[in-house]
Amino acid sequence: MQASKIRPNVIFLMLDAVSHRQFYRRLPKSAQALRTLHRPGIHRIYELYRYHSVGFSTDNNTRAMYIGEALATKPNPLPIWAYYRDRGYVTARVETGCDDWAKECVGNKFTSHAFSVGNRSLDYELTSPFCLPEYYPNVGNAYGNFKGPYSIKARCLYGRYVHEWAFDYLRQLRQEFRFNGRGKGKDHKPYMITATFLEGHEGTGEVLRTVDDSLSAFIEDIRDSGELENTVLIVGADHGLHMGLNFVYSQNGRIEHQNPFMAISVPEWLYQFSEDYQETFGFEKVSPFEANEQRLTTPLEMHHTFRVLSDWPQFDTENWSRSLFAAQKAGRTCEEAGIGADYCMCKHKTN
Repeated sequence: MQASKIRPNVIFLMLDAVSHRQFYRRLPKSAQALRTLHRPGIHRIYELYRYHSVGFSTDNNTRAMYIGEALATKPNPLPIWAYYRDRGYVTARVETGCDDWAKECVGNKFTSHAFSVGNRSLDYELTSPFCLPEYYPNVGNAYGNFKGPYSIKARCLYGRYVHEWAFDYLRQLRQEFRFNGRGKGKDHKPYMITATFLEGHEGTGEVLRTVDDSLSAFIEDIRDSGELENTVLIVGADHGLHMGLNFVYSQNGRIEHQNPFMAISVPEWLYQFSEDYQETFGFEKVSPFEANEQRLTTPLEMHHTFRVLSDWPQFDTENWSRSLFAAQKAGRTCEEAGIGADYCMCKHKTN
């Protein structure tokens, strides 16, 4: 079985604190735009309806996605974008919350300052504008209810929504990568982009609506550009909303907190390779993408998916078997999936 030698681009848009249901409630244009990505023969889109977070907050779930552990235990843990850059990818990250993820989430695991994650892992980064005091207060509580990245009011910077600046940057990056010196064939240098949006992280659940126009336009633009023929696009969340009346007082709110939105668009050639690989080497003769839509999956599977793509075409078979390109076990328990018993949404198991 011959894997394509063309290395795919990877884009991950992370919507903090957005459950599967909340995505459809507050982002209807984006939900419709995602559905248009299902074009068999060109690219296909799949949603993980039973995707389950592995911890309460962003820290636990993004660590699981980016380093493969909800709680970092190993020294010098490389975030996933560092793997991509070490393997020849152009890497970029947009962080709209004035955060340095590596420093805040795994920085205490670095054995020395000589182990510089930033210098080796990113070619492009957009963070500093989102630290300006018009958006991110430099006096008082930067994460209050009325100003800052967790505000219940619309988040603006110089007369525009904060997320609009981020999407503008993503558009410029993609244009640069497509047309200026990235090459084709053996000279092709793929890119890996991650971008985090915080509009879902506030108690009313209303600020998220402001993102719908920009997110849906981004999805439609990347669809129409033809990039998805060689790009894996992932749109998802770390966890659902964990504040507000719905979460505090209802069982539904607590379930939504543990069921974040997650969808993945794959090029047709990668879809076909995954189907053939499952047919040849899998324990079940099923479509891995269709099976995983209704099976228990977590940020840990996302990590192995990222790892498979970073190593392409010579991927590690263990990473493959634990990724979304392989059908995960039907009926597996939360314990088997790496979800703590007290945090398990289904308490026992799900198919």
